[in-house]
Amino acid sequence: MRGGAFLGAAVLAGATVVALTACGGGSKGSSSSSAADSAGGKIFASAGCAGCHTLSEAKAKGTIGPNLDQLKPDAQRVAHQVRQGGVGMPSFSGKLNAGQIQQVAQFVADATRKATGGGSVAAGFKPDDTTIDSCQSTNDFHCYEQAFANIAYKSGPKKALDLFDQKIKTPGPIESDCHRIAHAIGAGSLTYFHNNVGQAFVAGRPSCTSGYYHGILERAFLGISQSDLGAASRRFCADPVIRKSEFIAYQCVHGLGHGLMIYTGYDLPLSLHTCDKLSTEWDAISCTGGVFMENYQSSYGVKSKWLKANDLLYPCDAVGQRYKYYCYDMVTARILPATNYNWAKAAKICQRSDKGWVKICIQSMGRDASGFTRLDPVRILDICKTAKSMMNECVYSAAKDMVYTDVSPRRAKTLCNTAPAGMRGYCWEGIGNILGSFDRETAQRKKRCDDATIVKAHRVSCYRGAHIEGF
Repeated sequence: MRGGAFLGAAVLAGATVVALTACGGGSKGSSSSSAADSAGGKIFASAGCAGCHTLSEAKAKGTIGPNLDQLKPDAQRVAHQVRQGGVGMPSFSGKLNAGQIQQVAQFVADATRKATGGGSVAAGFKPDDTTIDSCQSTNDFHCYEQAFANIAYKSGPKKALDLFDQKIKTPGPIESDCHRIAHAIGAGSLTYFHNNVGQAFVAGRPSCTSGYYHGILERAFLGISQSDLGAASRRFCADPVIRKSEFIAYQCVHGLGHGLMIYTGYDLPLSLHTCDKLSTEWDAISCTGGVFMENYQSSYGVKSKWLKANDLLYPCDAVGQRYKYYCYDMVTARILPATNYNWAKAAKICQRSDKGWVKICIQSMGRDASGFTRLDPVRILDICKTAKSMMNECVYSAAKDMVYTDVSPRRAKTLCNTAPAGMRGYCWEGIGNILGSFDRETAQRKKRCDDATIVKAHRVSCYRGAHIEGF
């Protein structure tokens, strides 16, 4: 493994593996009458699953393995995990026959959908006849996930995303669940392109904080064994069409981090160590951004065990140096909800970051200010004032996020041009940083800055952010 290790992770992960290996060895736990009424429920109880997992339908309260009520796996994923084992769990293929494995898998999938109102459409997507019109009477967000995935599967991602982007302009169930619906569109699109990750990636766009890209990778991991996890991760983002721009390549390896966390049942150390196996240092570090974002804000409402109520900077203050950048770059996604979006308090917590990382924590706050305000420059500037002497770092990062979200400098320009005069250049550097990731060719990167700017000083700052030399 390259670079520093996750502090304490080796010990913790090792202890987890030993404990998980014991699961199924006779610790049966208790089960509810509804579980006992089904063949799958009986198998869940007799195989000792309750000793490791929490599942409310079976009155199981195990804490060694993933909480199934939170993870909400589909039947295909459960069956694969029971057959193959992995992530610390033993294989049950020698103890259960194919029919029994299918029965317990269906029981778990049905139980979690009953308890939570449904699970991940993206991972186990199967096309059906669900339409957006059929969802309007129930306003069930899982219905909308399935409906949009169906559109992508039948007609491709452009049609699905065009409609999706129009619908999320209006408050309602689609807008409120937009990230998970975007996941589902990604899954449907991957199926449309016959599981070609590269084709699916270049055909989409980063709607609703790039949920489309995350869904592609989430779906792509389906059926991958733990032994092939590193090789599959390298393969998914190696397609030359993905590597045509840094922007798309980043979306892929960042989405890979999300997919790894979901696949592994939110095993942070394993996900980080799998990122380490990617082909380049840039890929590996970028992948950790998706891992930490999924850890802080689960796509499926899972509460990660790699968080501490009494230390909102954790795990950033406990990881090795190679993991700190993206951990701190995402950390206010954890801090802000825990402080009821008290921005001044979040800024003070950032000041307690490890030496040298306070700036990155404040930049994390700027990114979240952009999303929280829906890219409103006036509100962003008000929020960034709470960072006081580091307001410029907050504004810089907000500008980057605005360009990232719009895939253009359209709204970020207003932020930079209305920011305090002393920080406008740095703000424009942030715009250039993202604009520069859209193209490999220097001439095209330069043209993007030229088209975005009127003031020469701002153009120079944009060039600097886009890594254009000799201007």
